[in-house]
Amino acid sequence: MSTFVLVHGAWQSAGTWDLLTPLLEKRGHQVVTPILSGLGTDQPNLSREITLTQHIKDVSLQLQNLPDKSILVGHSYAGMVISGVVEAIPAKVQTLAFLDAFIPDDGQSVLDMLPPDTGNYFRQVAQEHGDGWCLPGGEAQLDLWGLQPGAARDFVRARLCDFSLRCFEEPLPLPANRKAGFPAVYVSCVADRYPAKPFFEPFARKARAVGWPVSELNTGHDCHVELPEDVANILLSVA
Repeated sequence: MSTFVLVHGAWQSAGTWDLLTPLLEKRGHQVVTPILSGLGTDQPNLSREITLTQHIKDVSLQLQNLPDKSILVGHSYAGMVISGVVEAIPAKVQTLAFLDAFIPDDGQSVLDMLPPDTGNYFRQVAQEHGDGWCLPGGEAQLDLWGLQPGAARDFVRARLCDFSLRCFEEPLPLPANRKAGFPAVYVSCVADRYPAKPFFEPFARKARAVGWPVSELNTGHDCHVELPEDVANILLSVA
């Protein structure tokens, strides 16, 4: 039996894993879905003080309380989180899985890895609608993630929450680049009608360049919602 620690991305919550979790559990594995500070059920506590560092601490605490090593899975923004976790406590990690996620280098922030006009857009939204730091969740995110009208879009919409621009702005120190020394897999979402695909394609190329297996799924950004069985099979292959 393996332990999967599933870390969700920006504007989402631990509930984003509700379709994937039972597929892993019925195969006998343990699944942990950390609550990130200020997000999901902790949304009332979202403030300008919530940062990427706090989210790394949230997940690190979960891993430290588990008896064995874990398969650490990060979706989207959580590629930053799991990269920081394995840097901090490598002894608690067995394998990494990046689901259409950022793969940072030492000192990079999310905004460093996005096109400048996208970063400027996020800053403008925060300035106009979020007191300079809050990024409200809504239909714009669902469009960006390529979610077509239907069950998957409704599922993700019901689990949306607001997010903090500060998490995107904070650079992540990775002086030892410990993630490079771990077995890892990457899932690349490649549906045609997926506007954010160009943002994440470079990380699929980066994964291939370092020799990580890359699986392509014909979905938008939320592959674990659109094709949970396929994602489960990919994760089970590394268990």
